[in-house]
Amino acid sequence: MNNNIIDITSCNVLPMIGVLKTANGQEIKYIRRDEVQRIMSVLEGRDRLMVEALWNTGGRISEVLELTSQAVNFDDGTITIRTLKKKKRLPKKGKDIKNEIMGLSLALKRETGSKIIQKKLKQAEKRLSLIEKEEPLPAYRTVPIRAELAGSIAAYCMKTGIKKNDRVFPITRIRAYQIISKAAEKTGIEKDRRHPHVFRHGFAVNAVLSGVPPMVLRRWMGHASIDTTLIYTEVLAQDTKGYLNKMKF
Repeated sequence: MNNNIIDITSCNVLPMIGVLKTANGQEIKYIRRDEVQRIMSVLEGRDRLMVEALWNTGGRISEVLELTSQAVNFDDGTITIRTLKKKKRLPKKGKDIKNEIMGLSLALKRETGSKIIQKKLKQAEKRLSLIEKEEPLPAYRTVPIRAELAGSIAAYCMKTGIKKNDRVFPITRIRAYQIISKAAEKTGIEKDRRHPHVFRHGFAVNAVLSGVPPMVLRRWMGHASIDTTLIYTEVLAQDTKGYLNKMKF
């Protein structure tokens, strides 16, 4: 059985990559470089540029749709993305109660069966449950982009009259999904990979295979935990013979 496929964009032979899964066993659906090129071949204008931005930045669809031309630094070739998937946080009062609970839990271990400590612990847990979490502080990340993408964004904004504070892609997430789903269907992409998020996963896999260090990729992706980033490094462990060949004994 042939374990290689042909990349039609560069005529290079790419190794077939196996299945990737999250820590809880859910399969990660991602897209490959040749498949992205096929999808872009049936799109034009804004829609093609949107897919190009998704594939080149690893941004979530909500993050890419929020982009303005001002987010692009044409001098140093970077794009600034606001990280939208951030968990709500406890206010200071909630953190204080959480610390109180930790202290009471430790005290209870030392004085097992203490009804007074048990009562205080239950009261603190109840108070914590009533605390409303706050919206997270705005967080931004800067991702380097190719000169071709920066030029395409600049040309599109100039052609369409988009000002620096205007959104480059002023459409809804539903409309973006419809555009990508239809284009993916036309080019033979499987149904479960006809959605925007496969480009984010594909970007991560592409970065890992290209040798981007996990800590750098974490920053590009805006992951809260390095553990999330390390999931993508599994693609390197699926055929390890190449590493042995590079070793000296």
